[in-house]
Amino acid sequence: MNMDMLLSMSLPVEIFSTFHRFDNYYIDDMQYGDLSDLDFQQLGLDDISARVDPFRCLEFDRMSAFNIYRSRYDHLLPKGVPISRQRCADIMFDEMKELSTQFASGQYAHLICNMIDHFHYGNGQQWTDVDLNRAYDEVIQGTGTNHLLMEIVNTIDEHLFLKQQASMDYFFFTDLKRTIRNDIRLPKFNRFMDRFNGLGISVHDIYAQKVSLEHFQRYAMSWEGLLAFKAQDHFGLGKEDITRELYKNFRFFRIWFFLQRHRDYAYKPFMTNFNAHVHIKGGV
Repeated sequence: MNMDMLLSMSLPVEIFSTFHRFDNYYIDDMQYGDLSDLDFQQLGLDDISARVDPFRCLEFDRMSAFNIYRSRYDHLLPKGVPISRQRCADIMFDEMKELSTQFASGQYAHLICNMIDHFHYGNGQQWTDVDLNRAYDEVIQGTGTNHLLMEIVNTIDEHLFLKQQASMDYFFFTDLKRTIRNDIRLPKFNRFMDRFNGLGISVHDIYAQKVSLEHFQRYAMSWEGLLAFKAQDHFGLGKEDITRELYKNFRFFRIWFFLQRHRDYAYKPFMTNFNAHVHIKGGV
């Protein structure tokens, strides 16, 4: 039995994983319905929506919507008509979609609206999308964002070049994991273009990632393989997010945080899953 047959029996094998684990529902940005009116007041979050007062379930009339909203407790609050809490939430979800155009106007602008709809109706179920998978593949292989991919290829190349008879055994994968953990830069949607194309707002960070070698073939003077990248983000906001000026100053994020965290609304955040398969090759 030759080495390639042995390899086919042992693959796939994980060669990289982040410290953060997948499906972690215990962190703060995955909590929901845990805050009261007083909690929002203490966070300085009185001005949530330009269309409704979600605390009192009032819909503002057109003229009062132009008034300055100072505080829930002063006398300059816009007047409005009573509406149901469900109607109030629906209006805020529509407002979120309109406000999302501040951050999403490019190729992937539709993703955030799809995710807002899932936030509205998905009841916390995990979510994925073929366009998001394609975007993940692009950033993995893109110039300036492919550090992890290059590190894996270079490490395999070096191993096979220095040790012509070396096998892809347990010790090799242990060394590979150790090598790529040192000063590794993970693929993320943090390019300048992602601030506007819809990816930065849809996946503002990637919480967990892992990479597996699915296939490997060694030839006399070269080799090729197939890597499987898997990633997960949280479509949810934590208190540490909304207390940052970057988030707190935008109504989009105040509405999002309110719909998720206020005890009377409690819309569930969800896990966003995406993946990519990347062919790699090298010479020995």
